[in-house]
Amino acid sequence: MNLGFSEMLFIFLLALIVVGPRRLPELARQFGRIMGEIKRASNDFQAQVQEEVRQLEIEETAKKFEKSIGLDEDEVASPAILPPEGAVVREAAPGPEKPASDTAPESHQEQSA
Repeated sequence: MNLGFSEMLFIFLLALIVVGPRRLPELARQFGRIMGEIKRASNDFQAQVQEEVRQLEIEETAKKFEKSIGLDEDEVASPAILPPEGAVVREAAPGPEKPASDTAPESHQEQSA
């Protein structure tokens, strides 16, 4: 609203004549409260729309990233655990395995003792 000084003065004088000098301050306060509520509602709505747009942009970016690295939503690759750089990795030699029947009776004896 682009109101100049002359337009605002005209509106003030018209309100003064129509409403009267006693009710004009009360009416101005009510008008100010209403305008404040409208401004707050407008700001809340604008913030909500911006949040939704931001969420959509994040989802779109995530889809582009998954597409660029070749991941589909159906297959999820498990992360590989790599050793630190410069570390020597040796395969562990399989040790002698005991049969399951030998370990079971011993463990029961140890628990009962």
